Amino acid sequence: MKKKIIWSNNDYDEWEKAMLEDGYSEEEISYELYYENKEFDMQDERANLNVDVDGCIIAIADLGLWDGRRNAAKIVGCNVKDILYSDCDFVTWYCDRYNVCCDAIHHDGTNYITYRVAKSRESAEELIDKLISDKISLEGLMKKTKSLRPYVAKVYGW
Repeated sequence: MKKKIIWSNNDYDEWEKAMLEDGYSEEEISYELYYENKEFDMQDERANLNVDVDGCIIAIADLGLWDGRRNAAKIVGCNVKDILYSDCDFVTWYCDRYNVCCDAIHHDGTNYITYRVAKSRESAEELIDKLISDKISLEGLMKKTKSLRPYVAKVYGW
């Protein structure tokens, strides 16, 4: 199944081609205009995904760091729009067959993030503590949470 893109700023070439096809000149097209348009798009997506979840969203990450890869997890909020924040250079949020995910590229590497829904904030904190102390595996954490995908799929009609 092909990824269903929610939002990305890793598509400059496609954007530039579309702008040229829409009649913009090469002089009118710039990275500044691209990022300005992308920021407007991001605000639209946050408005679209302003959906409360039944529980608390956990970001489960495989981080690419300067000294190697590490697993991490954190609570991001209780609304789908809360996932749409990153300080990485290039970011793509998407749905695969089962989950909402994010590939976030930065100067040290790439972070791969999967978003899951825990029953409550307390449950999310407990699961993260267990993950950090190696009392639960990533697979175990996935089994004790549910997918965020149905919330996103409902918004976009997938």
